[in-house]
Amino acid sequence: MESSIDFLEADNYSSWRTDMKVLLMERNFWRIVTGTETKPEDENYKELRDFNYRKDKAYSTIYLNVSKAYRCVIDDIEDPVAAWKRLEEHFRPNSRARVIGLTDDFFSCRINPQEEMGIYAARIRSIVDQLKDAGKPISEWYQAFQLIRFLPAEFNDIVQYIYRWDDNEFKFDKILLQ
Repeated sequence: MESSIDFLEADNYSSWRTDMKVLLMERNFWRIVTGTETKPEDENYKELRDFNYRKDKAYSTIYLNVSKAYRCVIDDIEDPVAAWKRLEEHFRPNSRARVIGLTDDFFSCRINPQEEMGIYAARIRSIVDQLKDAGKPISEWYQAFQLIRFLPAEFNDIVQYIYRWDDNEFKFDKILLQ
């Protein structure tokens, strides 16, 4: 099964990272990238050759799934562990300004006219994922609140019904089912 993912660009690191992780797992390279599988200690030629082959394939999988404009970030590296870390440092800045901007994006996110609820929910989740990646997760309660906060008037009956739910039922995914 040949899988493909979108190339890493300036604005899709969070989703690319998840897709790349799954692709590397599918190809049995992920443990090398995370450093949990290391070069074999013994002098077994076959094991060493297999490890080096998988290590090279892990790097090439990462490199070839980065857009050409950003390959220069890792083109001087041949180690998949170092390449993964450098991409993370480059594309996932955890500056206060970025986190504040994402938080503002989250709380000002509104459903657009004619937009489907699923698309709106996906936009909210994207921001939530980026905040989580930056070490500032948004609680489930706020996610659920934001999902219903700016819904059009035709949803008022459903929103009023949801307001009466217990706290343990007031969840993002459950609201989407309504």
